Amino acid sequence: MPKMNFQGREVDATEVEFQTRKEDWNEYQLMDGSAIKMKLVVSAVFRIDGTYDNEGNPAYQIKSTNVAAVSSPDALKKKP
Repeated sequence: MPKMNFQGREVDATEVEFQTRKEDWNEYQLMDGSAIKMKLVVSAVFRIDGTYDNEGNPAYQIKSTNVAAVSSPDALKKKP
């Protein structure tokens, strides 16, 4: 059983398998003409054993990575 840091304390956790249902991109238009697309990609999910929120739901620790893509106008790009 893995141990991990959760809210400043070392706790037991159980890794929970998951299936990706949907990963949407968030899109931002910058005032310099560039556009940025970002999304969060989850790599692992752990249920914190014996820890629950105010509604009785189990607490989870998520491992994830942010993925970003930038599209800029030619005028902002570095010349070769």
